[in-house]
Amino acid sequence: MTAERIEIDSQIMGKPVLAISDFDATADFTAFERAYLLEFSPFYVSCKVLLDDVAAIHALETAGFQLVECQLRSVTKLRKPYDVSAFPYSFERVLREEDLDEILKIAASTFIHDRYRMDPSLPPEFASRRYPAYVRNSFHSPDEAVYRLLERDTGRTVAFKTHRYLGPSEALFLLGGVHPDMKELGLGLVNNYFEFNKLMSDGINRATTHISAANYGVFNLEFRAFGFRLVAAFAVLRKIYAAA
Repeated sequence: MTAERIEIDSQIMGKPVLAISDFDATADFTAFERAYLLEFSPFYVSCKVLLDDVAAIHALETAGFQLVECQLRSVTKLRKPYDVSAFPYSFERVLREEDLDEILKIAASTFIHDRYRMDPSLPPEFASRRYPAYVRNSFHSPDEAVYRLLERDTGRTVAFKTHRYLGPSEALFLLGGVHPDMKELGLGLVNNYFEFNKLMSDGINRATTHISAANYGVFNLEFRAFGFRLVAAFAVLRKIYAAA
């Protein structure tokens, strides 16, 4: 098992935030916890384990962790471009810092079905500051990209997407959101059309995503409209410490 400091979350929270990987239900967790408390003095520690690993879930619960999310990993094959000629939008990569502002505003307000926004033990402004930070990180990362969906007539940014290139033919979907004033208008579908087309033009034919099982809208969009295939389900548990 390892406990890793998550730099972006720690900076946003102003306190150390950790993620545990390779959790082992048979290991001495008390000693492991004592070690990361001594090294990091964390405020928030999370761990993601397979949903069918009941022994791991129970071991984490015994250690004081609480379930905050069921997360789904799914994949899709990108085969044929979508016809987007009828839509009054354009899809462009964000290459200038000054073009990020509208996207960051959307990222701060559009996400509501996630473990950070819904967690009553976290300050509400954490999620509002966290997602823009991850968009900015994608902008600066050489293997990631930020795209925005623009109204052609007005130049207004109405949605955005970020993804990471995992290789010459595979990508990982990261964040995507629609302007809060334009939800329920089908822009999530259109936004995906444009992103899929762009990835296919880059030679990508396989993509992976992770979503919260509580995000019914995205769940239905991905599995019904785009034929995503579920490959794994996870339980995400977290423990909040009284003092950092």
